Amino acid sequence: MRTDTDVSPILSPSQVTLKMRDGEHGVNNSGPKGYGRVVLVSKNFQVITVTPAPAIDRTYLVSSLDLGGVHRATRSGAEFAGKGVNVTQALVLGGVPSQAIAPLTATDLAQWSGASFLLGSPSSQSVRNNITILEPDGRTTKINEAAPALSESEWDALQSLAVAEVKLNNAAWLLVAGTIPTASSGTPHALSSLLKEASGVGCQVALDTSGPALLESARAGIPDFIKPNASELAECVSRPMTTLGDVIDAGQEIASWGVDMVVVSLGPDGIVGMSATGAVHAWTEPLEVLNTIGAGDASVAGFLAHQVSHPGDLAGAVSQAVAWGAQKVQQAGSQLENLTSLPAVHSTHSPDRSWKLAEPGRL
Repeated sequence: MRTDTDVSPILSPSQVTLKMRDGEHGVNNSGPKGYGRVVLVSKNFQVITVTPAPAIDRTYLVSSLDLGGVHRATRSGAEFAGKGVNVTQALVLGGVPSQAIAPLTATDLAQWSGASFLLGSPSSQSVRNNITILEPDGRTTKINEAAPALSESEWDALQSLAVAEVKLNNAAWLLVAGTIPTASSGTPHALSSLLKEASGVGCQVALDTSGPALLESARAGIPDFIKPNASELAECVSRPMTTLGDVIDAGQEIASWGVDMVVVSLGPDGIVGMSATGAVHAWTEPLEVLNTIGAGDASVAGFLAHQVSHPGDLAGAVSQAVAWGAQKVQQAGSQLENLTSLPAVHSTHSPDRSWKLAEPGRL
């Protein structure tokens, strides 16, 4: 992996040098101006997440949405987000030490550095804005800005920082999540180097993305865990998903490529988790849905939290993923707000293969 001498991480390993009384590490403020001065870096983060295309999630609640009309929001909010950021936020909420890494300008880092789990790598592009419009019946309208490009040096700096933090913290898991940006030339960035290097130091790797980045990594058998939805799963195996049987067959096909755990989110039908040896289906009773945005991220966090404490327990991790995701859809923001009074989860090791999906995976 190439490292450019003219681009240094916002917090490089050499800047994490001040030992605190509680065993944590502080920040050496001798780094470049605007970088390495803002956040506290704890050691022993068990999950490191990388969000290559973070966003400011702006949410507006309206009484109804009339296309072409003027609306007044009854409630609004903004959160620094992105899939990996959301997963780290939920893990921290659940008591699992986690650190989120994302490319940020110095201005963006200064604005959002209140999140103590956030670590930035250099970017020349401001963070994008995503808009969610919620209606009282739970209907959600989403408008996402395109992910800004990252130069080759910025992409290398992001990867180098992620691997350094995995090593520094002896992390159990590295998660890469969300949109994978292109280079300035428009060429897609490759993930294999980052995932293989993390795996090479004994860290398990998780991937929650879509399109060619997901397919190429899965076919190479690099990730230990992936979390596609039904449509993303259909794209991986080039056939539609209409029943649980379709999902199980596709998931176990991907497991045969070398992916240890294939966990498929199915919206109101819950989650199916598969390995080379079996499958488990978990779900809840119908819930009052306020906002589905971020439910998948909450599910990934629930899964990883259980894997950290119970390595290899697929069934328990899938059930916790369902519980955390179901909790999220009952909350208005894009990030998990609390873990109190989690909904009851049903699960089986003998899924009903004829179960028709409410949200089929189409090509």
